[in-house]
Amino acid sequence: MMKSSRWLGSLGLVSALTVLGACGGQGADGNSEAEGEVAGIDFAAFGGPEEVRELQALVDEVNDNADDYQINLITIADDYYTAIQTRIAGGNAPDIFYLSQEWVATYADSDVLLDITEFAENDPDLDLDSYYEAPLETATYDGQLYGLPWVSQPVIMYYNVDLFDEAGVEYPDNTWDWDQFREAAKELTKDTNDDGRIDQWGTTTHGWPPTHQWIWTMGGDVITEDGEVVLDSPESIEGLEILNNILHDDEIIPAANTIEQQGLAEMFKAGRIGMFMGGAADDLDRVEGLNVEATVVPHGEERATFNWIASMVASSKTEDPETAYKALRDMTEAIHTWKIVPPDSRLADQILDIEPRKTESAVEAMNESMEYARGFTGHPKQQQIDTILWDSLTSQLIAGNGTPEELAKETAEQLRDLLEE
Repeated sequence: MMKSSRWLGSLGLVSALTVLGACGGQGADGNSEAEGEVAGIDFAAFGGPEEVRELQALVDEVNDNADDYQINLITIADDYYTAIQTRIAGGNAPDIFYLSQEWVATYADSDVLLDITEFAENDPDLDLDSYYEAPLETATYDGQLYGLPWVSQPVIMYYNVDLFDEAGVEYPDNTWDWDQFREAAKELTKDTNDDGRIDQWGTTTHGWPPTHQWIWTMGGDVITEDGEVVLDSPESIEGLEILNNILHDDEIIPAANTIEQQGLAEMFKAGRIGMFMGGAADDLDRVEGLNVEATVVPHGEERATFNWIASMVASSKTEDPETAYKALRDMTEAIHTWKIVPPDSRLADQILDIEPRKTESAVEAMNESMEYARGFTGHPKQQQIDTILWDSLTSQLIAGNGTPEELAKETAEQLRDLLEE
């Protein structure tokens, strides 16, 4: 699960959406459907062919149980966010649609999204308290709720049991900190065929997981909820020092060109990596020929892990906001029984029912991680923030072009300049 907003949009998005949000949609009068009529609800989603078939089955099930709407599934296989923006610009926004966490604040700030706060708070069929706090926060902007999270995928740590056994290293568990992780990775890094070249590594990283993860575990952050840049705080820099040690000093990861050629997860699947931090839904624990278990990500001063989260949102220009909200709610709850990890804590004991191919250790790691896994701090300029972080911090750390402190301070100043514009 390597998803990054760096590849999803352009820097002109904020100004463009400000215009797009004012464009007419399927009907801007906000009137409900006449009594007795069934509303047509367009639902835009992304996914591959198999996912689309499964999602259509869920849509059919939701439609069968609905009295006042029928959902029409619109699937977008490529360049999803460009397609969504094009539909909004053309006055043809879908009534409800998928939106990953890094886009919610941008769209909400530009009046593209329907504020569902009042609907949700007065809905006797919705229990907002059952949602994990962090996923719900990513659907919130400026104190208002703009969607319901449909999926939550915390980063957990997969490990190759056989490589640990061969090295005589104890398996990782939820007590491990970064020092224990690094020491184990050193013992797992080997020249297995005595040809003078390392061909097995303790771990790997190359921009994944997001740099935030190391920062968070040491009590730091990039930007606070009130918009203060704290990337250059002592806590944040300490987190970056740990990442820098893993990248350069410990000699426990493959060379950057090797990773770029062969892939992060692919090298783990090939049995050449001892520990890999991957998404909860990844198939790393069911690779044929590998004995893989999982645990939570090591901790620092705090427990933290990145969580990829997406929400179901509604267009502010939908003809019938109340019915669109009902369809959004019902579709979200249906997806909770299909995708892991459900953002609804009441379904924590049903993960193996949803995805029986996961190992029990992975499920345990997911459930534990969900208690503290988090997404990015939402900001309308999230795409620009992500671009600056990659260009000025993460890629420079990977290349060794500066110390963590130097790069953090330079990047923090760029972020402050951006947020002051």
